[in-house]
Amino acid sequence: MLLVARDARALAAVAAETPDAATLSLDISVENAASLVADEARRLGGADILINNAAIQGPIGRAVDADLRAVEQTIRLDLLAPMALIQALAPQMTAKGAGWIVNISGGGAVSPRPMFAAYGSAKAALVRLSETLAAELAADGVRVNAVAPGAFASGMTAETVAAGEAASTESAAARRLLESNDDAAARKAADLVSYLVLGEGRNITGRLISAVWDPWPGLHERIDELLGSDIYTVRRITPADRGRDWSR
Repeated sequence: MLLVARDARALAAVAAETPDAATLSLDISVENAASLVADEARRLGGADILINNAAIQGPIGRAVDADLRAVEQTIRLDLLAPMALIQALAPQMTAKGAGWIVNISGGGAVSPRPMFAAYGSAKAALVRLSETLAAELAADGVRVNAVAPGAFASGMTAETVAAGEAASTESAAARRLLESNDDAAARKAADLVSYLVLGEGRNITGRLISAVWDPWPGLHERIDELLGSDIYTVRRITPADRGRDWSR
């Protein structure tokens, strides 16, 4: 197992609780980060699983007022950095004939999230990327999914609190999460990721699954029905989808 993050101290703390974990202290937004991760993964025997979890909140406030440089930085870290890691590591998976990629989604990816346009837009693109990769890599034995983890206390939660009125109604809810240090959603998200890459859900692919709201522990029992449908995917809703005929 290879753990990658910017914070070397936090990495060491997690590694101390994780047997046989190697660590790489690295900012994945830098230009050669993906190749460095790929080199280290190859040294350890090649990549089997990739979890793209790193993200930043980006500018908080109305989209029409956002600093475009800050928006660009958000898209670079929340979308392009995961894509670069996938490009670097997927060949190691396809060479083995199997692999699992999970991209962590977030609020605003599939519904409007006022005041968080940069983050939501990047995560929406990440979900669509996940669906596209799932189709492209299916023949190579690589499964790709996105996971919506739900809200929990984190550094990004603290950013929302600090934004105050700019975060609109989310600031108060974020403050409550921090005060309670509620990690229930985080634990559910971790369990869902494990289910998709190591557990009974390892043949599921091309889905966006909510750790908090979806009945995911039993999805493998419905895999034929699931993969033969557009359930848990991002799609445009037409009048016919709602039983309406607007052609006349």
